[in-house]
Amino acid sequence: MLKIVHSSDGRVRLKYAGLSGSQAASIEQTLLNKAGVSYVRCNLPCRSIIVGFDQNVINTNSIADIVLRKYASAPIQKSCDTKSCHCECEDITKNSTFGSRKVEFAGLSAALGVSVLSKRLLGRTVASTVFSPLWFVTSLFALPLLIKASREIVKEKKIALSGFLGTGVAAALGAGETMTALEILWVNSGSELIQGYVTEKSRKSIKNILDLTAKTAFVLRDGEEIELPVEKVCCGDVVSIRTGEKISVDGKIFKGEALINEAPVNGRQELMHRKKGDYVYAGTYVQEGLVYVQAEKVGDCTYLSRILQAVEESLVNKAPMELAADRLAKKLVSAGFVMTLGTWLLTRSFYRTLSVMLVMTCPCSTILAASSAVSAAIGNAASKGILIKGGRYLEEAGSQESFCFDKTGTITTDIPEVTDVYIARGYSREKLLKYAYAAELHNRHPMAAAVRALAESEGITGSKHAVCETILGMGVVADTEYGKVYVGSRKLMSKFNIKTSHLDKQKLKMTEDGSSVLYVAREKKIVGMVAVRTLEKAGVGNVINSLRADGVKELILVTGDEEQTAMPLSEKLGFDKTYCSVLPNKKAEIIAEIQQKHKVTMIGDGINDVLALAQADLGIAMGAAGSDVAIEAADIALVDDDLEKIIYLRDLSHKTKEIINQNFMLAAGSNVIGAGLGLFGLINPVMAGLLHIAHTGGVLANSSRLTAYKGEEHD
Repeated sequence: MLKIVHSSDGRVRLKYAGLSGSQAASIEQTLLNKAGVSYVRCNLPCRSIIVGFDQNVINTNSIADIVLRKYASAPIQKSCDTKSCHCECEDITKNSTFGSRKVEFAGLSAALGVSVLSKRLLGRTVASTVFSPLWFVTSLFALPLLIKASREIVKEKKIALSGFLGTGVAAALGAGETMTALEILWVNSGSELIQGYVTEKSRKSIKNILDLTAKTAFVLRDGEEIELPVEKVCCGDVVSIRTGEKISVDGKIFKGEALINEAPVNGRQELMHRKKGDYVYAGTYVQEGLVYVQAEKVGDCTYLSRILQAVEESLVNKAPMELAADRLAKKLVSAGFVMTLGTWLLTRSFYRTLSVMLVMTCPCSTILAASSAVSAAIGNAASKGILIKGGRYLEEAGSQESFCFDKTGTITTDIPEVTDVYIARGYSREKLLKYAYAAELHNRHPMAAAVRALAESEGITGSKHAVCETILGMGVVADTEYGKVYVGSRKLMSKFNIKTSHLDKQKLKMTEDGSSVLYVAREKKIVGMVAVRTLEKAGVGNVINSLRADGVKELILVTGDEEQTAMPLSEKLGFDKTYCSVLPNKKAEIIAEIQQKHKVTMIGDGINDVLALAQADLGIAMGAAGSDVAIEAADIALVDDDLEKIIYLRDLSHKTKEIINQNFMLAAGSNVIGAGLGLFGLINPVMAGLLHIAHTGGVLANSSRLTAYKGEEHD
């Protein structure tokens, strides 16, 4: 009945199979009353509950226990079934509610149109008294609103928007004012349709990501290849992919090799050579070759599907400006009630009162002022490979005062090169490269890739090892066919009491150009050193200058590299401070120190920088394609390694705030003008409804400009 589908710092997604509409509001209210819970949303089509919380006050298990004790009756389950990774919810890109809203609005428009045209064109008035055909039709359309209104009034002991409108509709139907009731329903339905359109448009812009994946797959079953729909592929199946075909699962290559186009996932345009043991992702495709991939993640658990889930959840992680809009909308409902009652007392005119009600009691334009802009901006960012986990992170992206950068893989390229090799007495270059290649065989760090590339270029391949331990910020220790091999920094050597002091002079020469040095040892004896250098990425200087021009007070380099390697690059790029030889846990401590003075953004590769990303006010993971760690730890993830997207992100944040302020002025101004016109009888109820829909459409049109926003020009 209850399952924890996904959880990360400050956010959890529960799936409750028995979730009903009547329970949703109660669950939301119950959880919101608990200390530490910041937001709750019940997604009925998916039978899921998304909760944001302060993990210093309440934890995931406590939240699940609250729901379990009060509503569910079965033990809590953890994540996906190992036999199938398909989630049980409907495709969230198919919004059936939006479709029903269109049908409802079309029906109300037809009923209202027939009545108005019959009177204006034919001179015949459609009967609208109690128990007339039109009265029964209107009552049928009003039933859902009346049920919702009665629930608000009876169960929740409050009169909110639905209660207010429902009361007005009921009063109109009871008095035989069927046309009045029909007009209220038409305006309310049109407002809900516009709000539904905003959500649908955001989801459709994200759905394009999933369209990258294949629809069918060739699976090996009982020694034969059979073609199956992708949704029927299971974890453990072996899928064959040939030249020109899309990869439909996440998994390791079981057999074969190919040139893989990974641009749809990570933005890299160069073709990647993938062979046995390499990992590939759904959405990429085989440019040339044949590979057999053993599926590890399928369906809703593939990387692309997790992107969709992360962005879908981001639409409920509201920015402060969105929350302010919600509060303002609630106040407008109260103000609308007072103004409507006041108009009735002053004028005793049913139609003037109705006009004011139709303008003031549907605050959708005020709600949409922020939410539509944020949704459009998040959708735009997603299409450019920037995954923003919520409106509040979009808002904060433009107000951060300090930026901390990791070095390797963040401001430098992720494809370094070996610049020098030093061989200790008694060893050969071939032996050193064999030892290093065997130890680094499955290490995905860029420096390890450089070592492997050099070894392979000199004909060294085919090494195997049984056990490999990666020590964050230090290097690797591996049991290989040549014995125990150590490859890493001086810290790694010190940790295992391997002496390196006799190589200090040689190391100093190797690092004069900013190269990093990897020590290679076998059975605790130094074999030699490998110097590896990474160049700064194209445009990194422009990013530093643009951030400074945009008001960022401090630009800081935080790296595990030693001073000789980090300082030349830091001075060249103009960082204000540089922290060298920093281990992952120390990075988080440095972030905490800076937070005492400024809001801090940490930008890292999402692996060694996980603690710092989580500690920072805003964590941005670079080149996060396929990295679960990056998706979970960061607030914003860039699927490729284009650092200039940070400048675009700042511009988008500023532009979104500007659009929201414009929307607030448009919504509030048109409400005041419309209410005044209604009070003095200058507009009738139909015109009031049209005005309401017009200014809501104006807000939506203004927000839609963000879908095509390309950023500002920077010198």
